[in-house]
Amino acid sequence: MSYRYNSTDKDKFSLHDCRSDHIELEDGRLTFFFPSGIFCTDYGDDWPNTGAASLVYNVDSMRGITFYAFRETGGQTVREEYEPAQFIEKVNSKEWELEFAYRYEGYQEVLHMCWIWQNGEPWTMEAQLFIGTKEPEIFCYDPPEGDAE
Repeated sequence: MSYRYNSTDKDKFSLHDCRSDHIELEDGRLTFFFPSGIFCTDYGDDWPNTGAASLVYNVDSMRGITFYAFRETGGQTVREEYEPAQFIEKVNSKEWELEFAYRYEGYQEVLHMCWIWQNGEPWTMEAQLFIGTKEPEIFCYDPPEGDAE
């Protein structure tokens, strides 16, 4: 999919409360698709406020991708690790939607705190997504619908 704009200026964007319903991992590029858009400071305070968007990471093969989901079981929280192909399949099969909450940056690694939305009990689960990368992520987006750009 092609978009009108792309940017590596992470301070201009937020994924908070934005949901990805499709993910691709090809040749070390991890791409999240946001059909309802993301937040960009260029378009005011509405959330999300762009047209359709995606976020692209060039994954460092040494650091890779780690995904944890947290389930409540018998009054305890259990952390389950998923391989990239597993959590990508759950999102792409519409079993899960991945909602982004917070982003933290470390040395050659990004951590996204997320919510997993499901079609049944439990309706939501917390998740952590670690992405090893040495390059800035790329925000790709269209302007809001009706924008005269």
